[in-house]
Amino acid sequence: MTMIEIERKFLVKYLPADMQGGTRILQGYLAHDEHMEVRIRQHGNRHILTVKEGFGLMRRETEVEISSQQFQTLWPSTEGRRLEKVRSLVDHGAFRVEVDRFVGELEPLIVAEVEFSSVKESEHFEKPDYLGQEVTDEYAYKNVALALHGTPEGPAPAFQIGALPYFFRGGRLYLVIVTNSSQTRWIIPKGQPEPDMSRQDVAVMEAMEEAGVIGSCLHGLRVPCHRKGEETLHIYPLKVTTVLKKWPEMDWRKREVLPADKALKMISDPGLAQCIQRLTSRLLT
Repeated sequence: MTMIEIERKFLVKYLPADMQGGTRILQGYLAHDEHMEVRIRQHGNRHILTVKEGFGLMRRETEVEISSQQFQTLWPSTEGRRLEKVRSLVDHGAFRVEVDRFVGELEPLIVAEVEFSSVKESEHFEKPDYLGQEVTDEYAYKNVALALHGTPEGPAPAFQIGALPYFFRGGRLYLVIVTNSSQTRWIIPKGQPEPDMSRQDVAVMEAMEEAGVIGSCLHGLRVPCHRKGEETLHIYPLKVTTVLKKWPEMDWRKREVLPADKALKMISDPGLAQCIQRLTSRLLT
């Protein structure tokens, strides 16, 4: 069975009182790379082979039920890429929260996952108090990373939110880029997450304040940008409806509106340019 999985992941601050059950899960990885993973799982009495494609909120998932004997035959091939956890369920309004308590070397890590029927539904989810920082796009908290590298050291990795303002004119893609505050490098609008705002709303705010553009983010499209020595930058494409003549940071930032190919050449950080190029290629499809 193949389906699109829309899921958000959070760290758990404390265990809720109304938690139900506790099913043991054994999980091991047969193969993996940046965009795909192949795993086998024993979930209670079920044995499943799963292929996951993609990263972050929305992923393609293909599941095949296998026999206990097939699982035992494949299990030795997952040596060094395994984890064990106990999964409990908690109802939260119309949603079901899956709370995973890791055991063994990953103890006392506890995370929770919530699945949604649409990206829009996921964006309007109001998390309960026992859920802490969201780690949906943090590689260190992916199950495959936990199986390979163990518990992340210290708190959840910090991240930034970026906006890629764009529009089409005459069938050609244009981007809006800005300089940093010292006007030494060309970048895109970006900032820190805000506790009471969605990531998309932060991207809209940063685009207006730093680049003087108004628009809205596309649902279900974003690119996590991992750069050595830098916080992960989650880039959201923002469809521009208005370019302002005056904006809050116009006195200490330069702005350019350029065709995508020219804008990419001006971006100072090659790693950032590659991430933007990945996103623009998806806008053009």
